[in-house]
Amino acid sequence: MQKKAQYTIILTIVSLLASVGVSSTFLLTKGTIKKKELAVRTEALYRVLPGLEGLPVEITPTNSPDWDRVYKGLNKAGQLVGYAASGESQGYSSKIKVMVGIDPDLEKILGINILAQNETPGLGTKMTEVESTTTLWSLIYGSELKSIDWDSDESWELPLIRQPERIKIFGLSKEAKNKAQPWFQGQFKLKTYNQLVVSKVKDAEKIVAITGATISTKAAIKAVQDAIDKIKSIVQPPAWEIK
Repeated sequence: MQKKAQYTIILTIVSLLASVGVSSTFLLTKGTIKKKELAVRTEALYRVLPGLEGLPVEITPTNSPDWDRVYKGLNKAGQLVGYAASGESQGYSSKIKVMVGIDPDLEKILGINILAQNETPGLGTKMTEVESTTTLWSLIYGSELKSIDWDSDESWELPLIRQPERIKIFGLSKEAKNKAQPWFQGQFKLKTYNQLVVSKVKDAEKIVAITGATISTKAAIKAVQDAIDKIKSIVQPPAWEIK
């Protein structure tokens, strides 16, 4: 009976220590994780809105959830270059999250950038593979991020990254970034909403499926559609919502 009580006490102490350890790790890494997510989101906005200068302007209502925020981008002359938002959809084995930019007329896609996915290696993961020696996100999580002020842990306020600073931080010139565009993501450029259709054969008017990963392809398309729907709901709300 005495040994049983000792075992119970020991297990209780171990459980408490484990709980404290897990909680401490979460609290210590929470800020770092959020900063890295913010870095990915910020660079994605500059990628999907070509010509964007300065800081993207949020046009969603105050206190909107982070994932539902919609932005508009302006060029040097203050002219509208397009709108951007993030979208997501369930893929074969993970949630596929994307950032999408569309033109001011809400007709054509300016670019997409896959923010997160954990699909089958060698199949669904090809949606982010770059057919070059350049690794698209190799520098985002490196020490280069120390040069940006990421002090706001509790906010998704975007940091301003001007063109020369972007090249310095992320190590990618405009030409290099265009060259490093994954083939799968590149085919979305200048497509209209109605052209977001899967094709298993080469078709310039549709989205060519990744071989052996049709489910992942369809999920990526749905994620892009989700982002576009968010933009249109803000920029062109239904007539019955207009007061």
